Amino acid sequence: MDLRPTNGNTSITIVRGYTYRLTKKSDILPLGMSRTSVLRPNPDASAAQAAGFFVGGEPLAVDLADTLVTVTDPPTDLLSDDEANRRFWEMEAPGLPPEWSAPTLTATRRLRDAIRSLLDSALLGVPEAEPALDAVNKASAKSPTFIAAKLDGPNLVAVQKWTGKAAGDIALAAAARSAIEILADPQTLRLLRRCANPNCSMLFVHGDSRRQWCTANICGNRTRVARHYHRHHTATHGT
Repeated sequence: MDLRPTNGNTSITIVRGYTYRLTKKSDILPLGMSRTSVLRPNPDASAAQAAGFFVGGEPLAVDLADTLVTVTDPPTDLLSDDEANRRFWEMEAPGLPPEWSAPTLTATRRLRDAIRSLLDSALLGVPEAEPALDAVNKASAKSPTFIAAKLDGPNLVAVQKWTGKAAGDIALAAAARSAIEILADPQTLRLLRRCANPNCSMLFVHGDSRRQWCTANICGNRTRVARHYHRHHTATHGT
């Protein structure tokens, strides 16, 4: 998605699961979409956009990293307040350990910044910063896990239990371990991508080698609209 200022007067809002550029009150159009061609988002993206975020359904660490939009100056923090922080963690709840509780906004941002730094470094092929590594390792260590036995009807099953001293420790540890699993696994790391839209900073882990865009309904459709305009303009004007 293009979040750069337009004539110094662009704002971003989420309305019914779509992202809009508002340059004036009468100009409401999904970013990169024509008024007659709207590509519906996939369920994960739709839920994320409805919650105020651009992408969703990626590994937890990537979803967290994507709450910082780095193509704007200064970067745009989608975790703008405590309410946005709460919505983010509730969006991620299905993939979190049952014992989780939401970390503070400050703690979430601190870990998010470290994860974003490490993922960007990996994509650029530059050494990871030690402070970022330390932050992720410390967050991972906040919640030791153990295996417990649990009765499931007549059967005994093994379940993993998470522990934490402070509220939010378990969620932070889960996000940190998600980052470590990506960074330490060469096969998974090779699947990490940055959106092909140069005006977008969203990251994703692709399950399809043909995937280029963070979201089909924003960046993908924006590119299709631009290509259609270019073809039409060329056919009409011959340039």
